[in-house]
Amino acid sequence: MTNDKQIILQTIAMAGFWAAITASVINAILFFVYHTAGVITDTIPVQPGKPLSVITVVVTSIIPALIASMVFLLFEKYTQQGFRIFTIVSIVLLMLSFLSPFMAIPGVPVGYALALCTMHVVVAASLLYFIKRGITKE
Repeated sequence: MTNDKQIILQTIAMAGFWAAITASVINAILFFVYHTAGVITDTIPVQPGKPLSVITVVVTSIIPALIASMVFLLFEKYTQQGFRIFTIVSIVLLMLSFLSPFMAIPGVPVGYALALCTMHVVVAASLLYFIKRGITKE
């Protein structure tokens, strides 16, 4: 691997790392705010028989951000406009992700589902911010 390619790999890996950490911290805070406000409750099972927990929120903030940063690396490597394509794909997937709380959680209240949608926005925004910041430093 040439030095330039290694720098790009390190830059994108660090961007994904910081995006994952930032999104997980913000989403954990949002979880506690929503839970305290009664928007997210323990009466709605998200997993079979289990309510949403902060651990689930943190893990589901970190893993997609790390995977997405590696997807960006592939776009960057194999296309001429990696960030532009990645941004479009990210926005489309974000819009589609807004359906999941409504479709995947039986009987979910609208407020609860919208709270989860804001957490999806946090992950996508964090990822786009840190990747853009990382590639503009290059």
